[in-house]
Amino acid sequence: MAWRHVLGLVLTLAAWPTFAAAADGDAPFTEARLRELLAHNPQTGRPVDSVAELVPLLPEELRRNFTFVHDSRSPFKAAITPAKPRVILFTDDARLVLTFIGDETAPGADLLETMSFDDAQARFVFNAYLLPAGERRAWRPSVAEAKCERCHGADPRPIYDSYPLWPGYYGSVLDTFPRDRLGEKERRNYAEFTAHAATTGVYKDLIRPTGTPVAPFLDPRLFKEGTIELDPAFFPYLPNARLGIALTELNRERIYRKLAAGPGFAANEKRMLALLLECRPSDRPTPRDVRAIQGQLASENAARLKRLGLVAGDPRKERNDMTELKFVRELAEIDMVARMAGVDRSDWSMALEPASLAFFDGVLSGISNGKSYYLKEDLIYELLSHLRAREPAFARYFYAANVFAEQGYPFGTIIDLETAARSCRLLTAPGAEAGPVSAGGARPRS
Repeated sequence: MAWRHVLGLVLTLAAWPTFAAAADGDAPFTEARLRELLAHNPQTGRPVDSVAELVPLLPEELRRNFTFVHDSRSPFKAAITPAKPRVILFTDDARLVLTFIGDETAPGADLLETMSFDDAQARFVFNAYLLPAGERRAWRPSVAEAKCERCHGADPRPIYDSYPLWPGYYGSVLDTFPRDRLGEKERRNYAEFTAHAATTGVYKDLIRPTGTPVAPFLDPRLFKEGTIELDPAFFPYLPNARLGIALTELNRERIYRKLAAGPGFAANEKRMLALLLECRPSDRPTPRDVRAIQGQLASENAARLKRLGLVAGDPRKERNDMTELKFVRELAEIDMVARMAGVDRSDWSMALEPASLAFFDGVLSGISNGKSYYLKEDLIYELLSHLRAREPAFARYFYAANVFAEQGYPFGTIIDLETAARSCRLLTAPGAEAGPVSAGGARPRS
């Protein structure tokens, strides 16, 4: 079977450095291990005093997977600037994410915030640790600042824009700095940061890749105007894209849990999968449904371009348009599935905006036999994965593989859509009914 597997990218694979969670010769670094480290600095025997003291103690995996936020919508946005951006560290699989501000004089300094993923419950878990140096300043987060749910939701999820545009992040367009007004402005700010603050404090012990003048981001000279496709050899220089792909794989488990808890799920499970696989010509959203989604998407796209800072007269606006604009029908089908299950999909996307339609992670694997399964394929993966775990007849139609495994990346698990589509014969058979469904959520492992 043929896989077209990259991240907005051409399929030519170059020799990549191997990045694996076990690179430090140890078990995965979890939140529990972080707590142990915070309580006991192995070099001093005392609790870790500050974020600057913590960073060099962290495993290499976290210190080489990082990106910077220079314009934030978080409660600490006043302390986050281009000169002293917020830091986001993440494990290769993004099951643990750490974040903190860089201005050690601002409110919120030495507050370490974390996000981890609970596989058993298919939930993201958020925590915050005010380190001793922060406590000595007598600063405490306000009620609003301490309430993660305000931004991340009651069933919390990451706040992260979809590929290839991350407004407010350095490398905000395709992990680089295009040669236009916004790209040049962002690059100047980044050069100022790297020449000064980046060599001090919480930033100095981050491990930057070699081979690019704007580490950890992609060399702007390698950027090609008019495409969102990049050679996979650039993967080590695409931290924003790597983080997005890894988080999307976790979030799809969370989406399935929420979908399976819907009152209409058990009765419609196979019908939903048949719809997503396009088993029957009649399984299509109505033109009215498509127009409604198109209108929502156009509004969301305009708001994201405004947040990026585009103004009338800027060239090549279409380069920065949401990729999802190309997949309106697919998004309408996702909306249909949510309605069939009787669930609210307003927090399915990782975008901050309620009911966002931003789902694209950048992996180009959604075309099979002339049909487009873009954006839907994560739901297809989860639905068929759980269905085959309960009904063995479906096992032969579920084939998945990690297409980045040879390069040492733990994300990149996608389903073979051609094989999955053959399950239509079971999904549309007379009398086909869903078996018992658990609203729990851990994904069966392939």
